Formats: sequence, structure tokens, C-alpha cells
Amino acid sequence: MSIFNFNKKTQTKMFVSELSAPKKASVIAKSAGDGVVSKGGISTIISEIAPELIEEGFKVLSSTIAGFTEDYKSETVVRKNINGDEREDIFLPNHISIIRANFPLDINDEDNSCFDGYGEKPNCQELSDRKLQIELDIIKSKDESSFYFQPKSYYYCGRDRSNKKMDELNLSFAFVTAQESISDYSSIEFKEIISFKDLEDEHDYNFKIRDKKIYDTTYQSAWIGSELSKKGSYTIVFKIEERRYSKPFAKTLNRIYKKHEDELKKKINKEIKEQITKQKK
Repeated sequence: MSIFNFNKKTQTKMFVSELSAPKKASVIAKSAGDGVVSKGGISTIISEIAPELIEEGFKVLSSTIAGFTEDYKSETVVRKNINGDEREDIFLPNHISIIRANFPLDINDEDNSCFDGYGEKPNCQELSDRKLQIELDIIKSKDESSFYFQPKSYYYCGRDRSNKKMDELNLSFAFVTAQESISDYSSIEFKEIISFKDLEDEHDYNFKIRDKKIYDTTYQSAWIGSELSKKGSYTIVFKIEERRYSKPFAKTLNRIYKKHEDELKKKINKEIKEQITKQKK
């Protein structure tokens, strides 16, 4: 019997998904005859907006450069309810998938191939614009007193939901019983289990030999036993932390930029005034 067969009442699958691609700003092209403005009008407009544009532009540039001088992290939390009996120990599924992609909006869509309980079927790898996919096997000890999370496969585009470039991805979990409440994710005590570092972006990693129970154990979690004393129905919660570390070069760049920021503003203002003067002639 395959270890990926699920009890139908306790099937579990996690999806971290973007349901539609971000809307792109549309640009409407105008013909040469549309919106004709005289040289004087252009000069007036430029003279009025130039100082504000320069100031706002420098603020954006400054904050962007400064952002790379500090560590940055982005967190996403997903959860799934697992059924059970309060008189019995919690049930552990055999396999969990965490996926971020653009999923079809309609559950009846033929391209909607990811569902709870799909096991080892690779259909989710065919999703368009797949950004993250972590396949986790849950390995139990012989006496079933403990378990650990073993990555079966891993794919990451290397960017968070805001399209920021990331250096590593950390995965944490928590089991919250039905008797407890989840009013705020910050109140949950997560346990970090796996840190994916030094892996290539946009590459499918396979950590399990096909049709065999043999793994590359580099990224497996430690043994976990404390959670198995819980009873009945519970919610399994995963926190995905995407982290980017500050770069020494960015700190140097920021220091140089700050040193010359006023000088740059004066130079740009001078050139704009020269162009306005030319437009008036």
C-alpha cells in the first residue's frame, strides 16, 4: 500500500495561491494631433511640476536604495482543518503540498487539477505561472510516537508576492486543536522546521527516488513528538517566511547616494531651468 493513500475524511492539501495575475497598467497611445500644448504651456507645466517630481523621485530612489541595506522578510500563513475524534490522538496525513500559483477561478475549470488528496500526481506542476511548490512527506516513527517533515520536491521562483527578490525560504508549522481558537496568527507559537537555502531559483528539485522510500535528507526537519499528545480535530497551520538579507554593496551605495543627494538635486534643477529657457525662446 502506498504511503500516500489518504483517509477520505482527513484529506489535506495546502494552497498558497494568487488567483489572478496582477493587473497591468494600460498605456493609451495618442496620435500626434491629440492634446497639442504650446511651448509656453509646456514651460508652465514643467516649471510647476518639476520641483515636486524631483523631490518625490528622490524620495522613492532613496527609500529603494535604503531598503536593500536592511534585512527584509515577507510572511504568508496557510491552514487546513483535519477531522478527528476528541477521544483519539490527532490524525497525521501522509503528504502535504504548499503551492503558490495562478489557479483557475472556477472549481469546475478543466485546468483546475489541484485538489485535496491528489497524492503524488504531478498535475500541479502544469499550472501556468507556478511560483512556489513544496511537497512534504510526513514520516512517522515505528512506534508512531513521533514524526518529521521530509521534502519530496521543491520549486521556488525566488520572489515573494510583491515580486521582491529573496535569498531563502523558511517553513514553520503549528497544530491548533478545535478547543483552541485562532483569532490572531501572531498569537500562534510556530515551530520552524525547514530552511531552504543555497538553492537555485526556478529549478525543480526532487529529494525522493521515484518509487522508492529513499530520500536526500538534507532538508528534512528534526523529529517532532510533542504534537502527537493532542486529541481530536485540529488545524494544521504553516507559516512561509521569505527572507532577503542586506547586501554590503547596497550599504556602500546608500552612503554614496546620501553624500551626493543635494548635489544631484541642484544639477537636475539647473538642467530643467535651462530647458525651460530654451522652450520660451
